[in-house]
Amino acid sequence: MKKFLLFIGGLFIAFFLVNVLYLLLLPAVDWDFGKTKEAHQFKNKGLKILVFGNSASLDGINTQMLSASFGDAYNFSVGGASLQSNYIQLQSYLLHNQAPQKVLLFLSSAHIQYQATNEVNPIIDYYYSPGNTFKAMKDIPTFKFRWLFLEWVKKIISPNHRAATIIKGQLSIKNIVPDNSVVNAKVDTCNSQAFYNNKGYYYMWQILQLCKQKGIQLQVFEMPCWKEVQDNCGNYHIKNIATNDSLQIINLNNATTYAAVLNPQQDWLSRNHLNYYGAIKITNAVATIIAK
Repeated sequence: MKKFLLFIGGLFIAFFLVNVLYLLLLPAVDWDFGKTKEAHQFKNKGLKILVFGNSASLDGINTQMLSASFGDAYNFSVGGASLQSNYIQLQSYLLHNQAPQKVLLFLSSAHIQYQATNEVNPIIDYYYSPGNTFKAMKDIPTFKFRWLFLEWVKKIISPNHRAATIIKGQLSIKNIVPDNSVVNAKVDTCNSQAFYNNKGYYYMWQILQLCKQKGIQLQVFEMPCWKEVQDNCGNYHIKNIATNDSLQIINLNNATTYAAVLNPQQDWLSRNHLNYYGAIKITNAVATIIAK
């Protein structure tokens, strides 16, 4: 019995140490973990432009280019981040740093995202929640962050992923996955006021309130996707039914304007993600818009 208890105790200690090591290694080997740690540690910064969103803008918005034209910019986007996650990041930044001139919020294709209640990204939850280390150990890091193991595998087997860089928060990858899809005639219904007043967009309006309180200009964009989900909708001028606040959403997914600047055979990393080349083109378009 004693040997059995010692064996169980040894297994528990080994499992505990593996999880501690896993947690310590994540910022060094994972893009989202490393950049979220860096951004969370910002203190007394004077950034001019903050970029928020999920993996689409993590890959697709080149903040080095924006910095050259508008002053120091940083891309806070994290893969799988909800609008609530973006709100938490912005709120924390404003508590410890000077307010920026602009906040740029990038949405995924509105045809497929933000329909459900928001959830906080586990990486953002780890860094921005009080008592994060104890909480992460309680949740078991090898379980909570298990999907990141697949990202490590990609880095091991893919030279393009090994060569990827994080510059000012943007993940830059030169890998090319051609867009061989075709225009889908069914994607012809533009979004309504009600679409942007569902629960999934609650924190977009909270971000607007926070920006108004701090005198920050908020500009919202919908990121482009492959041809099969591009549309011919214009920009969206919308109101919050509850507060009467208004917003304009710039539709970068419009097939005949912004999406037309992209080369379907060169500029994509996946269906919803731009590579290094596509990010340069779409960031140029964004820069032209925010300069007006």
